[in-house]
Amino acid sequence: MSRTTTLTSEKPCPCIFGQKALIAFLAFLNAFGPMSTDLYLPALPQLVEGFNAPVEIVNLTLSGYMLCYGISTLIWGPLSDRFGRRPILWAGLGLYSAASFFCIAAPTIYLFIVGRALQAVGVGAAISISMAIVKDSFTGRAMGTVLAWLQTITMIAPMVAPVLGAFLLGFLSWRGLFYILAFGGILAIIISFSLRESLEVRNEGSVFRTWGRIGVVLKNKGFRSLLLLFSLMSMPFMSFLASSSYIYIDFFQLSAQQYSYFFVFNAFMCMLAPLLYMRVFRDLPPFKFMLVFTIIVACAGICLFFFGHMSPFAFAFLFAPITFCCFSLRPFGVVLMMHQQDTDNGTVSSLILFSTMLFGSFSMFLCSLQWLDFISRCAVIAAVVSVLTLICWVIFNRIRIFRHLGESGK
Repeated sequence: MSRTTTLTSEKPCPCIFGQKALIAFLAFLNAFGPMSTDLYLPALPQLVEGFNAPVEIVNLTLSGYMLCYGISTLIWGPLSDRFGRRPILWAGLGLYSAASFFCIAAPTIYLFIVGRALQAVGVGAAISISMAIVKDSFTGRAMGTVLAWLQTITMIAPMVAPVLGAFLLGFLSWRGLFYILAFGGILAIIISFSLRESLEVRNEGSVFRTWGRIGVVLKNKGFRSLLLLFSLMSMPFMSFLASSSYIYIDFFQLSAQQYSYFFVFNAFMCMLAPLLYMRVFRDLPPFKFMLVFTIIVACAGICLFFFGHMSPFAFAFLFAPITFCCFSLRPFGVVLMMHQQDTDNGTVSSLILFSTMLFGSFSMFLCSLQWLDFISRCAVIAAVVSVLTLICWVIFNRIRIFRHLGESGK
């Protein structure tokens, strides 16, 4: 097939229905994370009342979910390099569906938290395998295109999920929302039977040796350095997630509905970034692309520190370039990292997901500490991490520890 009719002709498509169906299914898998978190956010007060539990305990259903999700990605990815993508995907989706039914039947908040933790472990498999399948199935420019599309499509989920959850609560209880999640997992299992195995060469040895491949991949200086840089660049947006409600509602005294409008504006920037990356920025030289975008984030962070307190509109428009640049860099960074390692695609995907979650959680932790105000905290994090990333990027390129740098857009 020609390049005009398919994304790439170098590798066979593992989906019997073609590449478009494969990308749609991978986007569906990536949406499980935000949907499992955001769909039931409007039902949190019902959980407090229904389980007669304090808010602090109920919030563990969120923080515990994120922790277990991050750790589980390190387990599933290496296992998929040993046993194949399909068995691990089935195991993860099966666990997710069973855990959803467990949440529905949970008689106490503590068993519900256990169910949410198991859900997170299952989600870790779905997202890890989806990224590994991308690297198995696409190369070069096509890989960047697919990753950008996945990012664009899956950004819809966190915007739609809370609104959909609030609408469904008019007809269902919070347990009804988890029925929807459970059947979503079952649907994914059914669709996954349309996939062929995409892993061509499996790692040999025991399960423990398989997990030992994490250390082997981390010995790759190019991958390790890029993993650090792009994980750092996940911190500014995560600081926004941790602080936005306090900034708009508490500091600027907006209503919850008004806050949602500003949040949607920021989410729109998340979606716009990968679209423009595919059409415009991908053709820029990688070194200059990274240089320019980190400088923009640093300048926006400095402006945010001095002028972000003026009004909610000032904060929104000054943070917009930070969000835009960080999400433009995401597909660019993932492609570069994947090009550093020829094997262990599942392990590579797991490390990218885990490191992003780790640095993002650290950013949220920094925002929870009592230093400066929330706007200034977001500004300082954006400015400091972008300057640090910029300096490291220049040094790493000068000593030439990266390989395949030019393939990011080709």
